[in-house]
Amino acid sequence: MAEWLTPFPDSSITGHYGTMSEYRRRNKMQPHSGTDWGVKNGTYIPAITDGTVRLIQYSTILGWVVVQTGWDNIKKRTKYIGYCHLNCSYHGPECKGPKQGCKTPLKSTKVGDKVKAGQKYLKSGNSGSATTNPHLHATLGNTVKSVFGATRAKQDLHAFIQEQTKFLQAEQANAQKKPVVLPKVKRCPTCKQPI
Repeated sequence: MAEWLTPFPDSSITGHYGTMSEYRRRNKMQPHSGTDWGVKNGTYIPAITDGTVRLIQYSTILGWVVVQTGWDNIKKRTKYIGYCHLNCSYHGPECKGPKQGCKTPLKSTKVGDKVKAGQKYLKSGNSGSATTNPHLHATLGNTVKSVFGATRAKQDLHAFIQEQTKFLQAEQANAQKKPVVLPKVKRCPTCKQPI
């Protein structure tokens, strides 16, 4: 079963899923569609779970986005995690993507690469139209493109990680409680020795 990790301590969450800031209200935007972890530009981001890189793309709002697969242990289906506002290895944290002539932000990672939970293969930045201080904006969806969709197409990543962790802990506890059943041994009816 795939393990899910919180990328940074809970205390560094600066934006919760589904919230409406004054800026969002004023600009008639949808509720916040991901979880923001406040970190400095250039901070290495650990992969939240094992998976495969499925998309590397620039968005005018989300900046550089890398989408990787994950596994929902409860519903037994693939999920997609989007890491947004990433740092560009070539043009730095404020990269403007294709407008700047940038085709990829990553020197060593490409679509199809496998990643392990905790592997630090991305860096935080401030690309796209990030309206607050540098942060990692991470989203969760059921398809690759849902990472870019409206809030209703996504789930609360932070709550999802907590659900998965509780489920895996319960599974481990149940596995430890199961009694060990030894296989039955055939014995000789006369001397009772194993056959």
